[in-house]
Amino acid sequence: MKQTARTVSQSSVAQRPSTIVLLALSLFLLSLIVHGVTFSQYRSDPFMTTYVSDALSYHEWAQRIATHGLSPEPVFYQAPLFPLALAAIYRLGASESSVYRAILLQVLACSAAIGLLVPLGRVYLRSTFAGVAAGFLALAYAPVAFHGMKLLPIPLALLTQATALVTIGLAREAQRPWLAALAGVATGLACLTRTEILLFVPVAIVALYSPPADRSGQRRWLAPLLFVVGLCLTLSPATVHNLSRGDRVIVAASAGENLFIGNQRDADGGHTPLHDQAGDLFSQRALAEIVAEEDLERQLRPSEISAYWRSRAVREVLAEPGGWLLLEAKKLWRVVHPGDPTDMYSLPLERRHYLTALYALPMSSWGLWLLAGIGIVGASRRCLSTAWPALAFLGVHLTVLLVFFVSTRLRLPLMFFLTPFAGLALKELWQSRKEAARRPAALAVAVALLVTSVHWVFFLRPSVREELRLVSVLSRQSRLDEALALLDPLVRDSSPDPLALDHAGWIRSKNGELAEAQSLYLRALALGLPSPSREAQTYSRLASVSERLDQVERAGAHHDAAVAAAPDSAGAHHERGMFLLRRGRPAEAVADLRTAARLAPGWDEPLRILRRLGLEPGDDAGDDVSAPARP
Repeated sequence: MKQTARTVSQSSVAQRPSTIVLLALSLFLLSLIVHGVTFSQYRSDPFMTTYVSDALSYHEWAQRIATHGLSPEPVFYQAPLFPLALAAIYRLGASESSVYRAILLQVLACSAAIGLLVPLGRVYLRSTFAGVAAGFLALAYAPVAFHGMKLLPIPLALLTQATALVTIGLAREAQRPWLAALAGVATGLACLTRTEILLFVPVAIVALYSPPADRSGQRRWLAPLLFVVGLCLTLSPATVHNLSRGDRVIVAASAGENLFIGNQRDADGGHTPLHDQAGDLFSQRALAEIVAEEDLERQLRPSEISAYWRSRAVREVLAEPGGWLLLEAKKLWRVVHPGDPTDMYSLPLERRHYLTALYALPMSSWGLWLLAGIGIVGASRRCLSTAWPALAFLGVHLTVLLVFFVSTRLRLPLMFFLTPFAGLALKELWQSRKEAARRPAALAVAVALLVTSVHWVFFLRPSVREELRLVSVLSRQSRLDEALALLDPLVRDSSPDPLALDHAGWIRSKNGELAEAQSLYLRALALGLPSPSREAQTYSRLASVSERLDQVERAGAHHDAAVAAAPDSAGAHHERGMFLLRRGRPAEAVADLRTAARLAPGWDEPLRILRRLGLEPGDDAGDDVSAPARP
């Protein structure tokens, strides 16, 4: 009896609000230290100042808002809170210092989200231990620190979603109306960071209407009502902005395109561009608009463009249901992937070359899934009345990944919010050490965690594609010697990747080593490039080198081969047009430039050259010249 009383007393102390706050603050400070060490190494990482893909889009979007405000902005294509926050940082000073400020604020956001796991574990799983363990697990899961330093909305998403979950849980537990209103505001901010959180809103309303400890006589409808009020007030600026641009869009209008990207018949479960020429977010938006309007032969609002691509996605699924089911299996595999199924950055690559501190964070994805599975079973048996909203939140994230597509940065919130359940599993495993019957199972789990951690730290390797992306970034920064050092083992391989040869040729040409570049390009073409567009690009690069070597006839033949390899490549036509201009053949050059303009309506360069020649885009062009570039 004395032991039981002591245990109850200790439990009540551990659950005091002041104790929980202190534990959360301690985890926040520890996370700041760990992420700060990683940030100190990140300053030498070439990706810190050279943005790629979506990071570049967010950077340019924030710069545009910082310079011009929201007045010229059309209907929001992506959730706007992150670029708005980034724009506020950019307004404070020079670009270089702005980058440091932005990343440091992201480190703060990640650390705060990790600290909030303590009250999250206490509120939903009735275990402060689970919350503290969740914080340590999230801290040991390297993708949180790694992607938290990229110019992407991941840290803000983790912080806003953790805040929303904690405030909803506190509102259910305390049944105080002001907490429900605060939960609505926090959920609204989470929706403005990641639009798919709107799918969790009905779950939150039901959770607030049916608290775990029902108190008769109280107005149960008041908490959901105040939650909705707080949510609507928070979302209203974005909705009003979109309405003022002539469209009824609550937050953002990209759902249809993303649905098609993840469910088209040649998709692989990750991000497969909706068009060959789609690159960053804004080129994707422009091409999605152009294709939809050309198909329907009328001007469309953003919501109608989204509906067009949603309809196409449904047709893709219905056209080949068996193939779609196989695609869903691929997505599920990417969800539980033991590595880092990224579509943009490579943790193993940057960990090897720049961020060696990440080797000290050994938690693997499979280890986290293993512990979370045990914890979910335990929570379903012991505290389902309090845990079910957190389980539903996981379900929303999993559903979104399976419906759309899977990459590390989109999967990361799901992995992050698995940690409280994984922490609960650690608590149960720790308690089972005293029970002989459960010791073998606990030992098996410990061995599995060790094996998966060893695999994560020592055997996870970057792909050739990821290494070539780093080479491209180093080349853009004129760090050519570093780029060549990375390429050397790939080029010397007995079966070299043709893309590696192409990259090596590009860097050799920038170094002025034209004969070597020519040889590398020819080897790449002989082995075969992975797509007609890449083959055309290599032919164009080879033509440029041949011209610089005064091999003019060869250069012309290579330009012709580039156009023949990819007749729809605007780049190939543009490069041949510029070559023809330099050779004094303007009539043929203009034809190629006009073709380039028609093939890539969002590209200003061929139109600029035509105007420099004294020609407007439509002069004597008939249907061959497109309208000027759209935003």
